[in-house]
Amino acid sequence: MSIENQFDAAVKVIQSLPKDGFFQPSDEVRLRFYAFYKQATEGPNLTKKPAFYELVNRYKWNAWKQCGDMSRFEAMRLYVEELKKVFIDSLLTIKKIIIKKKKKFIIQC
Repeated sequence: MSIENQFDAAVKVIQSLPKDGFFQPSDEVRLRFYAFYKQATEGPNLTKKPAFYELVNRYKWNAWKQCGDMSRFEAMRLYVEELKKVFIDSLLTIKKIIIKKKKKFIIQC
């Protein structure tokens, strides 16, 4: 599967996540997804820096700006890798919760 296809699939996964679902990425993770997406779809950030009081927009702008001259394909690859990392971390967290509940159940029996 080409990097473009992987990227498109990863974007669909992220966009389809429910706002109040189990997976709630941290602000840092959201910014990485945002930055890699913008770099992959629009290229380097050449936009005007938002005003100091536009905090969310400034964080987004800074995250995208940090990508510098990163290629479109590298940004796509990093977006896909970020999704894989988040998915693996989520599975490990779920596994820890299940193990903890099993131990608690065994102790109660």
